[in-house]
Amino acid sequence: MKKIFLLLSVVSLFTLSSCVDDDPDVVYNNTDNYFEAEVFEVNQATFSFDANTGYYTSFYELNPALYPADMILVYRLKEVNNGSDVWEMIPKTLYYDNGDYVEFDFDFTRNDIVFYMGANYDLGTDPNFLQNQVFRVVIIPGYDNSARIDLTDYNNVIKEFNVDQSNIKTLQPKK
Repeated sequence: MKKIFLLLSVVSLFTLSSCVDDDPDVVYNNTDNYFEAEVFEVNQATFSFDANTGYYTSFYELNPALYPADMILVYRLKEVNNGSDVWEMIPKTLYYDNGDYVEFDFDFTRNDIVFYMGANYDLGTDPNFLQNQVFRVVIIPGYDNSARIDLTDYNNVIKEFNVDQSNIKTLQPKK
């Protein structure tokens, strides 16, 4: 019995030690930021009414285009408190005591992102929402299956994915 166990151990050792990572179909990229999270900012987003959707919209190009497995998180600048930005994740609905509400949402393709804004009242009467909105778009590589992170907290996401905030790029409106 001991000889069989020893023989199986030796065979297993040779089998496992012959494994290498030279698979030509797999690309290893440990030298650049190909697989790092990126952050883009939309400054002073201005919304215009889209009669087809019934929402106010604002379109932006994603450059470079997303990879198929990438994930997008979007945050809206809610306020600045004592010099610190306060970000809230969207989709988000803001409810008011009088029963009114304003909702923020987005959708995206590999090449662009669209921000939507709607309300149960005429947003045209409240230009504070339709002009100068600031959004942060965080692109997370799809391969990353990090353990439980609170994605609703922008600062936590930035910290978890090691994002250098001095390298935030600006998204351009889609033409």
